[in-house]
Amino acid sequence: MVDEKKNVKAYENRLGVAGNIIPWVLTIKDNPERVAFVLHRITGLFLIIYLLIHVFVTSRTPNPLSWEQFLEFEESSLLGPVFLWFLFGAIVFHGLNGLRLLFVEALGKFIGRPRPPRPPYKPTSLMETQRKILYAIFIISFIAWIVGGVIIFKEFGYL
Repeated sequence: MVDEKKNVKAYENRLGVAGNIIPWVLTIKDNPERVAFVLHRITGLFLIIYLLIHVFVTSRTPNPLSWEQFLEFEESSLLGPVFLWFLFGAIVFHGLNGLRLLFVEALGKFIGRPRPPRPPYKPTSLMETQRKILYAIFIISFIAWIVGGVIIFKEFGYL
């Protein structure tokens, strides 16, 4: 009788604690959905933090004079337009990727037909249409971010 357990390869968890707690550190070769996942989470956190700071700052400055001083500080330093540029990029990417997720997860569009699993196992979410849409979102977001940056920096007088 041959011991079959010796022929089975056991794959150990090499990600450690960080891979289990923080799924953002997972890397999968040739997986644009992982990049979109990480960017969607980062931009979402950035937008939540911005919203909280924005509500706090606007609620703490009921005096029009102090609000004008805050706006002058924002316009006089390079931090103002840089922050607005990152905010614009976060809004554009998060919005476009959110629409993609709405179509894929809520409406079941662009994921292809279900097929019986055959090796090599490829998730249907990584099919051709889904990748094209994801790459289009990356390209449109990047172009919009650059154009928005040109407009923002021209408005503040840096270009």
